[in-house]
Amino acid sequence: MLLPNKLLQKKPPLPLILGAALLFIGGSALTFWAMTRRGHLAKTLPVGANAVPADALVVLALSSDEAQWRRLRQFGTKATQAQFDQTLVQWRDRLLTDQDLDFARDIQPWVGPEITLAVLPVEGPPSDLPLSLPAPELALTSNLVVVVPIADAAKAQSSLGERLEDSNRAEDAPYRGIALQQIDRDGETPLYAAVLNAQTAVMSPQLALLKRSIDAYRGDDSLVDNPEVGKAFGQITEDRPLARFYVDVPALAQTLAQTADPPIAADRMQVFQTPRGLAGAIALRNRGVALQGVSWLEPGPQTFALGNSADQMPQRLPTGTLVALSGGDFQQFWQDFKAGEQLSALFPLRAEDLDLGLQTATGLSLDENLLPWMAGEFALGVLTPPKPPGDAAAPPLPNPALVLMVKTNNREAATATFEQLDAVMENRYRFAVDAVDIGGIPVTRWTAPFDSLVMAYGWLEGDIAFFTVGEGIAELIAPSPGRSLGENALFQTTTGEAPRPNNGHFFANLEALVTVQNSLLLPPLPQEGLLSSEAIEALGVTATVLSDRQVRYDITVALKRGDRPGPLLTPNAAPNAAPATPPPATPAPAASPAAPPPEPQPEVVPPPGQ
Repeated sequence: MLLPNKLLQKKPPLPLILGAALLFIGGSALTFWAMTRRGHLAKTLPVGANAVPADALVVLALSSDEAQWRRLRQFGTKATQAQFDQTLVQWRDRLLTDQDLDFARDIQPWVGPEITLAVLPVEGPPSDLPLSLPAPELALTSNLVVVVPIADAAKAQSSLGERLEDSNRAEDAPYRGIALQQIDRDGETPLYAAVLNAQTAVMSPQLALLKRSIDAYRGDDSLVDNPEVGKAFGQITEDRPLARFYVDVPALAQTLAQTADPPIAADRMQVFQTPRGLAGAIALRNRGVALQGVSWLEPGPQTFALGNSADQMPQRLPTGTLVALSGGDFQQFWQDFKAGEQLSALFPLRAEDLDLGLQTATGLSLDENLLPWMAGEFALGVLTPPKPPGDAAAPPLPNPALVLMVKTNNREAATATFEQLDAVMENRYRFAVDAVDIGGIPVTRWTAPFDSLVMAYGWLEGDIAFFTVGEGIAELIAPSPGRSLGENALFQTTTGEAPRPNNGHFFANLEALVTVQNSLLLPPLPQEGLLSSEAIEALGVTATVLSDRQVRYDITVALKRGDRPGPLLTPNAAPNAAPATPPPATPAPAASPAAPPPEPQPEVVPPPGQ
């Protein structure tokens, strides 16, 4: 299933119990292990993780390679490119330009490969907490800590020495051996900074949080000390990330629920309470952006259901499928949907309501009559409605164009259920029930009075039952889809790098969705904005269970490619004004007034093994 949030009660495996016991044997050995472990994890975690307190809500490490951000700016339409550039300008102006800093002159010569921003919990009224992430306002949020790596200390002193000399001591005495500097800003909240060592500096608008960062650096419970975070980042295979991130999912969900106006009820946020954390990386691809993430559960009795058995259903769907959801076990999928409202918390429909509706309409119970024979791989798809026969100029009738396929574990029980449904449809609803042959596949078709609705079911090779809703949809499935969804170029682009086998896919072809006019199941898509259908071609999500406590998610967004980006100017810049430069923590390219035209952009080469 796509979102394996079903929690099973299991005893901890014996190796884990023995491993935990061994950690407490030998005081000197444990001390040595802890010291070496901090050093090892610090290499796999975002830079400066040893200066980020362990209770951080969000940690975001942004690449300081301006070439990567320039490549990102080439995606989208003219409208979305302009919107994205405006966002970058806001970040740049807030972080650097307003402080009389220039990225190329003052930052780029000495900064390390990535800059880490951490949002920490603070005590105070909800109005003091961030409402949106990321946004330009986040830069000055009172609960932000920024860790800046120093790749060249001499160049850093040369670039910023004069500004640092003008700064004041925040306190007379150093804090835990580290001097605290206060950088005053005209009409703004002061910025506090500290140099932890020759490789790391840390800044925050709040002195108390700067001290908390120093505490973490001195060994008081930093992000490095969370073994699950380090383990998750160790599973990430991306070696050229545009950004890396960590999210404490339940804590952030609680914060956002409290800051919403009106506040969000706790039961609506329940879907975010199962995974303890999420860590991952975002990287560029030739046709868009890819996100690789790992979520996990903390040690305890709760575990993820194991199994990666979803490998064939995309080959059963036609290549023109608009939206597809596939998984390894429909029975497990429904239990996850029903248990604790893990999924339905996000939708207006409740699992109990769907179950009751089926029983009221047919007299059959989902739990008793259907689920017992549906413990196999499945796929649910919304297809491109076929063109209606007859007058092409006539407006097409709405067509649901829906298909459900399940590999049954009990064909005899499934056949008995279909026979019961035949009787219900014929006797209660006066549907015409007839048997037809489609390419050598026997299919039973239900036709409503006046041909207002057509449904059909049958069997494919391998004990796969299919059920379709819509005129002409069964013909797209039986005997085979011809060209399958697995051969669709956008499906390959958005799921091709995911592990095989896996736990299931979600796929949406936005490029085709905008052209469909007669489907009953597709909501209107946003036509404008960075997340609009005009900028995004397709979205693919793949879930893979790594262990009983870890799940990997591979998300790829295929984007349209726009014009080659030019220098990033301020919104009100004069035509001959010198182009502005990007900030250290903002993904914006820098250019001097005499900068040459942008060079051709190289293709992004996937890492080895992908």
